[in-house]
Amino acid sequence: MTDQKPYGPPADAIPLSDAMKEYLPAEMWEAHARATEARKNAPKRPSYLSMSVRDWQDAKDSHDAANRTRSARADLHRVWNGMLAAMKAKLEAGELTAFGQEDPPFGPWHAIPAPAWRQLRITNVRKGEASVGANIVSDIHILPPDADDHMPTGTPGRPKKGIDIIRIEFQRRIDAGEIAESLAAEARALQAWYRETYPRRDCPTTKTIENNLRDAWRAVRLRTA
Repeated sequence: MTDQKPYGPPADAIPLSDAMKEYLPAEMWEAHARATEARKNAPKRPSYLSMSVRDWQDAKDSHDAANRTRSARADLHRVWNGMLAAMKAKLEAGELTAFGQEDPPFGPWHAIPAPAWRQLRITNVRKGEASVGANIVSDIHILPPDADDHMPTGTPGRPKKGIDIIRIEFQRRIDAGEIAESLAAEARALQAWYRETYPRRDCPTTKTIENNLRDAWRAVRLRTA
């Protein structure tokens, strides 16, 4: 993730829970409401201590009949997981930009690059948490589309140049065996990817990309030589 001012996300960013209400389709929330109501009204497992044998058997039959279909709990779980997947897809595609903390409550805030959502999993919407392995990002806020993200990315003197994001994509290309035959060609490929993925942001020149990735490029070529 890229460095951001330590005192919070951009002013226009909203909590993850609010962003899901704002940017997920109404049909999803309607399905969630129906599944929640069904879960609320689902037959509860009867207790034979509080009723007669006959009443308990009738209640048990009703309960078992409900469980022969897809359980209300499973339905609600399926609907909710679909909503999480839809939100994650928007973040991975760069439609929305997320910010969070890795060391709350006093750690610095970071912008979360869209490619990072390939590995991140939303684990707690209310708390705004996502994780990959043992790493947890907390208090996630979402920036609306077309808002000014004021996102520093680690390039001295050029605060909106996305070198840190490009490094992540470079590593993905290494892992996937997709890197080009020369550093210059790789820089051109990364620049084209960045322009397509982040059309609203300033893009580094190929020379800047080469200068920042040269050592890593040489290390990769030595390993594969």
